[in-house]
Amino acid sequence: MKKIAFILLSSVMMSSCTDMDLIPESNLSPENFFKSEEDATAAVYGTYSIFTDNDIYNQFWEVLQSQGTDDSEWSGGRTTNNLDKNALDKFEFDGNTNLVYSLWIKHYVAVNRSNFAIENISKMGDDQIGADAKKRLVGEAKYLRALAYFNLVRIYGGVPLVLKQTTSLDGLEVPRNTLDECYNQIIADLQEAKASLPSIGQLPESYLGRATKGSAAALLAKVYLTREDYQNVVKETAEVMQMGYKLWDNYADNFDVEKENGQESIFEIQFKRNTPGVSGSNYNGYYRPPFVNINGWVGYGDDPVTRNHYECYEEGDLRRDVNVRLYTREEYPNMSPNYEFPCYVNKFLDPSPLAVRSQGGENNLPILRYSDVYLMRAEALNAINTADVEAYECLNIVRRRAFGLNMNETSSIDIKAGLSREDFLDVILLERRKEFAFEGQRRFDLLRTHKLKEAMMAQNPTIGAVIEEKHYLLPIPVTELDANKLLDQNPGW
Repeated sequence: MKKIAFILLSSVMMSSCTDMDLIPESNLSPENFFKSEEDATAAVYGTYSIFTDNDIYNQFWEVLQSQGTDDSEWSGGRTTNNLDKNALDKFEFDGNTNLVYSLWIKHYVAVNRSNFAIENISKMGDDQIGADAKKRLVGEAKYLRALAYFNLVRIYGGVPLVLKQTTSLDGLEVPRNTLDECYNQIIADLQEAKASLPSIGQLPESYLGRATKGSAAALLAKVYLTREDYQNVVKETAEVMQMGYKLWDNYADNFDVEKENGQESIFEIQFKRNTPGVSGSNYNGYYRPPFVNINGWVGYGDDPVTRNHYECYEEGDLRRDVNVRLYTREEYPNMSPNYEFPCYVNKFLDPSPLAVRSQGGENNLPILRYSDVYLMRAEALNAINTADVEAYECLNIVRRRAFGLNMNETSSIDIKAGLSREDFLDVILLERRKEFAFEGQRRFDLLRTHKLKEAMMAQNPTIGAVIEEKHYLLPIPVTELDANKLLDQNPGW
């Protein structure tokens, strides 16, 4: 399906610097720029575009989410020269690790661009922009600000809440807010976005790929799940389930470049190859093994898949061969003889001859899919009442699809009722591990359930033994602590 391309307009770009990237723009006067709906849309597009940055959703976010979990490990002859990746993989990172800093900075770029859009679009007159467009565009910017802050608090804990655009160099030292204060703001932004954004049935084709009412409600559900506010998870997922989303019959269709922004998609990061000024996806090469060369693009072999992950699928689960691939030396005799288990991520493939290294691939990155709504709802319903039969049905609908079965008929692979709350949660986490493999969810699932150390002890006890309570959050970057004396470091760092 047609996707929107978020073009990087120089007029809405921010400079990259310290202090959370709150330095004001020097080349743009809002009074001269915000004159029409097109201008307002360009400002919001500038916010969408930062999420396609390599330090967020175009590579390193997935480094954080899979490396340093039981899904991925540099081992068995598979190595990297990237110090950050090794540090995350072996839990040797600290406040000086480059990736710890770049994740912080780029998310605050997103916050600053959101604030820039929200504040200036809100000031536009009726002669410059229609009321409906104004409300929608502010809603989109608030959705993106909430997404940025949700990522930040899950990584670093309570962070500085900056809700106004920066207009001077004064007052850039900002203290951290509490976790509750951050989540209250995230929820408020998402509630406002949900009230302002269109539903999928109201979208013109040119709007595909942008935040919707369903995007806001589904992200609210994930926020509430992280907070263990299960009643509100049930409420939000019920709303999403009335909005017209559907699961694909075939799990693999979620990753077909010709079916992006399709019936199961709730929100995904947009990439487009061979389009000037627009980011192509790096995942086509990022996940590809280093012994595979397609269109002159040799893979990086990142997120090397563990045997632990490969073997977590039951016999007949069709997701395994979509998600990962175990290569053989018969197929690729150029493979290093040192590779003990040459298994790599198989998702996000772009078969087009136009998908070359200099242009990237067409593959979007899913942030929220409809199957997530089913599994979040299942987890919440069971947490409220372990005897709730709907919790099992929501879980089993996703499982039946995974085995190629009719999603609406009971089957032999269904999880039977009667599990304890703890056992049901373990089943859910395993199901999420398979359903959302290498989509940036595993680490957060292990963090919010406090099962990271347990999972790593099962994967590699040597690494698992290193994990302490402090590793459930990243350290605040030392560069930020030096630049902002009002910040304090996370415990243990």
